[in-house]
Amino acid sequence: MADVEVKDKKNISKILIIVLLIVMMLMMATTLFIVVMQSRSDESEGLKIGSFFQPDTGEYTVPLEEFIVNLQQDGNAKHYVKITLALMYYDEDSGPTIESNVSKIRDSIISTLRAKTYDDVLDNSKTAGIKSELIENINTTLGDTVVKGVYITDVIVQ
Repeated sequence: MADVEVKDKKNISKILIIVLLIVMMLMMATTLFIVVMQSRSDESEGLKIGSFFQPDTGEYTVPLEEFIVNLQQDGNAKHYVKITLALMYYDEDSGPTIESNVSKIRDSIISTLRAKTYDDVLDNSKTAGIKSELIENINTTLGDTVVKGVYITDVIVQ
């Protein structure tokens, strides 16, 4: 009788080990699946540069990375602007031109903003003028009228 109990305990131990191994393998497979799916979604969301088409307006936009620019000094005060912009255009063929010249465009934007004072950037009535100047300077840099509008998507002035 004691011999039967030992065999039952060994069988139960084997079954328990097998069940635990199966549970651990399922947990590892689930974790791997979650990690792979998360990395795929991060890749698709992580696009900073790329054209986005708005079918209702017929316009394309290219978001640019954030700019942090020192403003022109007026007196002893030092100020800066932290701004995020998106460029708008209508011609589908202009997207590659913008994307291949991002460095030139960023340089043009930085130069334009560095010439502005704290009061220029802070004054809402001057925002349209700054946008027009940015459009003009970017198009001059590109050598063609590519950009039709500039959207300010985020701004902090200090």
